[in-house]
Amino acid sequence: MTFIRPFTRALLLAGAALVDISAAAAQQAPDAPAEPVPAAASSGDGSDIVVTGSRIQRPDYEAPNPIVSYDAANIRQSGNTNVTNFLQRVPALTNSIDSTRSAGNAQVDGAVGQVGLNLLDLRGLGANRTLVLVNGRRHVAGQPDTAAVDINSIPTDLIERVDVLTGAASAIYGADGVSGVVNFILRRDFDGIAARAQAGISERGDAGNRFASLIAGRNFADGRANLTLAYEYNADDPLSNDSRSYLRSENRVNFVNLNNYDPSRPGSYKQGPVRDIRYIDSSTYGYVDIAGVRYRGDGALYRPGARLVNDSYSLGGDDTPVAGYIGDIFPKTERHALNLLGRFEASDAFKLSLEGKFVQTEVTTLGGYGGNYPATIALDNPYIPTTILNAALAAGLTSVDVNRNNFDIPRRGEQDRRRTWRGVIDVAGRITDHASYDVSYTYGRTDLRATKLNDRLNDRFLEALDAVRDPATGQIVCRSATARAAGCLPVNTFGANTVDPASFGYYLSNPVSDARIEQHVVNAALTGDFGALFELPGGAIQYAVGGEYRRESSRYRPSQALLDNIFYQYDEYIIPTPSNASFDVWEAFGEVNAPLLRDKPFAHLLSVGAAGRLSDYSTIGRTRAYQFNALWAPVADITLRGSYGRSVRAPNIAEIFRPRTGYSEFFTDPCYLGNRDLGTQYRAANCRALITAAGGDPTTFTNDNNPYANSYVPGAQQGNPALRPEVARTWTAGLVLRPSFVPRLQIGLDWYDIRLRDAISTASATDLANLCVDQPTPDNTFCRAVSRATGNGYVNGYVVQPENVAAFRTAGLEVNIAYRVPTRSAGTFDLRLVGGYLHRLEQIPTPGAEVQNNADRPFRPKYNLAFSPSWTLAPVTISYNLRWQDGVRRFPRVSTDDTPGFVDPRYFRFKELWQHDVQVQVQATEAFAFYLGVINLGDQKPDIGFDTNVPISPVGRYIYAGARVNLPRL
Repeated sequence: MTFIRPFTRALLLAGAALVDISAAAAQQAPDAPAEPVPAAASSGDGSDIVVTGSRIQRPDYEAPNPIVSYDAANIRQSGNTNVTNFLQRVPALTNSIDSTRSAGNAQVDGAVGQVGLNLLDLRGLGANRTLVLVNGRRHVAGQPDTAAVDINSIPTDLIERVDVLTGAASAIYGADGVSGVVNFILRRDFDGIAARAQAGISERGDAGNRFASLIAGRNFADGRANLTLAYEYNADDPLSNDSRSYLRSENRVNFVNLNNYDPSRPGSYKQGPVRDIRYIDSSTYGYVDIAGVRYRGDGALYRPGARLVNDSYSLGGDDTPVAGYIGDIFPKTERHALNLLGRFEASDAFKLSLEGKFVQTEVTTLGGYGGNYPATIALDNPYIPTTILNAALAAGLTSVDVNRNNFDIPRRGEQDRRRTWRGVIDVAGRITDHASYDVSYTYGRTDLRATKLNDRLNDRFLEALDAVRDPATGQIVCRSATARAAGCLPVNTFGANTVDPASFGYYLSNPVSDARIEQHVVNAALTGDFGALFELPGGAIQYAVGGEYRRESSRYRPSQALLDNIFYQYDEYIIPTPSNASFDVWEAFGEVNAPLLRDKPFAHLLSVGAAGRLSDYSTIGRTRAYQFNALWAPVADITLRGSYGRSVRAPNIAEIFRPRTGYSEFFTDPCYLGNRDLGTQYRAANCRALITAAGGDPTTFTNDNNPYANSYVPGAQQGNPALRPEVARTWTAGLVLRPSFVPRLQIGLDWYDIRLRDAISTASATDLANLCVDQPTPDNTFCRAVSRATGNGYVNGYVVQPENVAAFRTAGLEVNIAYRVPTRSAGTFDLRLVGGYLHRLEQIPTPGAEVQNNADRPFRPKYNLAFSPSWTLAPVTISYNLRWQDGVRRFPRVSTDDTPGFVDPRYFRFKELWQHDVQVQVQATEAFAFYLGVINLGDQKPDIGFDTNVPISPVGRYIYAGARVNLPRL
């Protein structure tokens, strides 16, 4: 296969040094537990393993930070082959971006290369603030110019367990973990052959999934060596918005500003649900205005929809349905993953391990349709209907302008192919009975090929629109003989469904852009204890010290066709810009754990710990991070734990190095006469000063007089080399209960509080203008980023760039309960409940701005839980999972707080999430098992509103079946 060669090349590149101690210890850990525990992951046999969030080897119940763990069995029992979908049940990860949120029109019209990304978002603070690790090591990013890891690149069936940690992780692992860490621990030392195959399809016969994996491993050299090879394949069929009747235009319900709203009249509401909203003055038939008379493209008089006077939509009529522009709600995905794992233990002092992988993911999605806004058509065009032609001639015109939404030309789309290579060489060993070393080198690379689909070449499309009748043949042809010779066929935009598909080949094009992300990490660590010198009453002091070097680079090469701006719908102001940037960082770290007391009255265990990291970036200079923690178990049944720390996030490549790129945004000027009383007490005076200085008249400064009104104002966006690191202060406090009178019951309760300052945020153009005039004087950073035209004072340009201006705070409680109940005759019951309470999720977007409360909103519920019991009796295991979350607010608080009649109370919230999943597995023989399951057994559908996946995916009831084979070594 073609992807074997680059995979081999990646293995050869991996060559020298080491990884951190947590990764090394994870490699030596026993198999994953059958029963997950609240504190961390346990080996199941009482042996010590390294827990995520520490380089020091200690039992799971001595972990000072809250950790939620799920193992391989939990993932299989969920029926999810997409790991992100599975992890969204964790309260901290509900806002993560899965395939349903990285498809369709938003991705097609957004930045290149984001289709199909699966990104984890801890605590709703953003994927860029979530550190994703594999075996405790960093992983190369999947999105250009960022550190965000695409979870598609992590093979599902190699996962042994997943740890989700909240705490000051930067002191342990470095930057990016201000909200926490998600660590994927992969299987090691596999001896035998294991295979799994699964297929699923929705109850409606679409959204199919195929999954297969094969793992083969062998121990040799008397068990001192192992070689394991794993291959995994996954494919998902696309699902379009129109594939669900309740999402199609005629049935989709949206909330809009209603006509005839009267706040003084009881029962009158500003917003309400309506069906079939449409875009005003546009049509799939075409729209022509001649001397104030409006015609449909086919010559009939235009039937406008009922206008919503306080909103930008209409209802019904010949206007274009909004839902037609949503596109896919689930992309087409195909993934191949090949992994090679090896180890050799020459002695206790020299242990060599290797990791290598190649993953190729190809994701395709289609968005909305294109249009002509407008297209100018000469009157000798034979497609013009007689009624329109006669009206144009009577008005003395030589051409007509046709606005049309082209639903008969293929949707615009994007196909992204990501190839990820990763190689690790690790050397570890014991120096003495009290000290060990670990050195590793990690190399990662992601190559992205982003192909825009069905973009219209401007010149060629205009040639196809310019049709005439050939006098020799009487046939309608393209006017240009040169175009005809090149294959041009005429396009008719008068009426609906009039474009000949044979014409597509001439003017549709698929420009290809590419990007490359590379990562090099060298890590060396020394770990051990001071037991050879002295011990505290609780045992020896443990330590870990080391250093790390990391280099990250990102390169983006847009298609030359995009750079040349030769496409019909690309604005000259948003032409992409090539980029090539990198940074490196040198770091020193240390960690210590002091067990003060053990097995004493009121001190079954008392320990304190600390960790610190100093970093020197080539971009921002030095940063520091630290953590202090403590753990007290007065008795074995009760453990109290807590931590406090400082974490940092360095600006990513895009935030610092993005070159100046064209940008365009619909603009609302705060200095319009009607807007001057909507800001601070400084706004009116500042506006008068700015307008007067530019030569304008403040007394006539209105939207109607603005030459840029009702259009997109050109500007620019760029990086900011003056950025500082973000700084987070995090504290956690928890209680772990393992009552001896209820064996195998474990309960974890943990409170977290994260405060982030100097957060990097990019203001919109309108926000820049607001901030400019809402300061005490116009002599400020924001005013310098906005330009006003000489002679009239209207905004005619701006530069948006990231700034250290935002602040976040989030706090809440997590509950983690595991209980295993074996019985003599009724089998074994495993009960697991993970729940969360989001106390606050606040954002201050800019200094002096009002606090925005983002809790209790879509994907950020105030309360949620996942209840996952299973029952095993002889060969049969029945698993059930309930995902529940409370009904979140449909509208932001800024819209509803000062408007009691904003919406009917029945619609104030989305409905609750009640997702029921079941699976039945039969262990037919020791080596063979088969299973059948249903996801969303109750067939819950998304609630009404424009969002297509609140509170649940629109796929509906989903049925799957699979089989597993596990053969011991022959």
